[in-house]
Amino acid sequence: MSQGRDWITPCRGYGLQLTTASWQQIDVECRRSGTIETGGILVGHYSNDASTVIVTEALPPPEDSTRGRSWFHRGVVGLRELLTKRWQSKVRSYYIGEWHYHPASIVEPSEDDFAQMYSINADRRYSCREPVMLIVGQPQDGVERPLRAFVFPQGKLHIELEEHSSEG
Repeated sequence: MSQGRDWITPCRGYGLQLTTASWQQIDVECRRSGTIETGGILVGHYSNDASTVIVTEALPPPEDSTRGRSWFHRGVVGLRELLTKRWQSKVRSYYIGEWHYHPASIVEPSEDDFAQMYSINADRRYSCREPVMLIVGQPQDGVERPLRAFVFPQGKLHIELEEHSSEG
């Protein structure tokens, strides 16, 4: 991921920024996983005006996760403790969504991917009114790793974010 790039919805109501470190964490996990799906949670915070999600960490799959060539079920072992530590730290961060790797160059979220995010959106235990989902793919022919990003506003249909250059 190049610096100076972010994502925004067509209505300009929601934005997403990935730190270089969080993108590198995703890339490492995708390389490690090869032809098997993987994923994890996104941790971060919102901008001061609450319009933009800033992803500071993309965590690897918990050890109780299960996966195969065309499916992934994220586990939960250790997440409660980890998220409690992030919330209580000097620089507070928290759960803001999910990332998921499809080992293909064309990135299409599945119905299961969407169903999981709507379920998270409706589950008060997540305390996340507008979770984000990143679907990451396999790079091909030297092209950057494909990525699609979605936000799930409470009580509304999901919105796909578009990659946007901040260079104007």
